[in-house]
Parts: sequence; C-alpha cells; structure tokens
Amino acid sequence: MARFDHVDSTIGIVRAPINANIAEADWDTVIGVGINATGKAVKGAGQTGVIGVAVPGRTVYRAGQVMDIMQKGDIVDVAGLAAGTKYYVVPATGVLTNTATDNVYVGYTVEADRLVVAGF
Repeated sequence: MARFDHVDSTIGIVRAPINANIAEADWDTVIGVGINATGKAVKGAGQTGVIGVAVPGRTVYRAGQVMDIMQKGDIVDVAGLAAGTKYYVVPATGVLTNTATDNVYVGYTVEADRLVVAGF
C-alpha cells in the first residue's frame, strides 16, 4: 500500500478538491493528477497538465474531498517498481510508467518500493 513518507508540506504538497470519485482500483497506488477548468483535481493532465502525484485511499477518494498532491518528496511501499529507474506519468490516464516518450517526468527509485518525486 503506497503512502507519502518524506515530504515538507510547505513546499512539497498542493491540496485540491477531487473532481469525481476515484475508482477503488486506484486506491493506494500512485496516480498523476492535474487540475481541471473548475479548479478540481483529476486523474491525468486535466487543463493544467500533470502537476503532481497522489495516493488516494479508502479515506480520501470521494468527489469534493480535499486531497494532497505531492510535487516533491518520497512515496514508499509502492508495488511494481524497479530500483534505479526513472518514472513518468502518462498525461491521458495518470498511470505511472518507465517510458519517457510523450510522458511527464515524476522522479526515480532508490529502492524497488521507494519513489523519489523530484519536483514539478
């Protein structure tokens, strides 16, 4: 279950209300988010482009709830990553990938389950 670890909330976190309920399949995973035309967080690029990553879960996933969007810090216990790899977000879907082409850089791993978000 992915979770935020090292982060300075005054410089590494942006908060925004969620536009629509986030599917349970996306809970406890890292997703790329943007802001839409009404100022709400959406999965993928939204109107702003990808501005950070979020880890929605069983307590924060409903439309209207305010979510933390990480722009700089560490996320730990992330399943399915490889150590020493750069990661990106697919703007159309918000999905994390190690493919650079046409995607937005997020950061890199220092361990197989620790993603260092390098800053947006």
